[in-house]
Amino acid sequence: MSKASFTSRRAPIHHYVLAVLLGAILTIAVSVLVGASNPGDFWLAAGIGALCSAYPAMSLGARVFVSNNTVTRDAQGGQGVEVQWMRQAGAGAFLDILVATIVIAGVLAVGRFQVETLPVLLGLVGLSALDAGLRYLAIRHRALK
Repeated sequence: MSKASFTSRRAPIHHYVLAVLLGAILTIAVSVLVGASNPGDFWLAAGIGALCSAYPAMSLGARVFVSNNTVTRDAQGGQGVEVQWMRQAGAGAFLDILVATIVIAGVLAVGRFQVETLPVLLGLVGLSALDAGLRYLAIRHRALK
């Protein structure tokens, strides 16, 4: 492969500088907030906050300032087979959760049961995630057979 057939896409230097500056500002802001929330051990808490937020902050800076110049978007990226499988799984799971919610609400109304709302909602969220995941695996298994 010759050097001429390869095109390097690089962002202007000032975009990299802006990415690092944004990352540093966000890291400092998070570390000061974490340190302020624990005034007894300000420096320890601020250091832990900085360590935890540095990578996400720098990544955000790179995403905002650099990736628009260096990443080529796939014009048909949303039409992949995996995306179709996820959409089918999500649509089926939505209908399952809708029916489950109606049945649960009906049972609770007819039976006049008193239940806490939070566990029921968390159960529905967990059920929806499990349902979508199992549906995705079933769709994938059928397609790859």
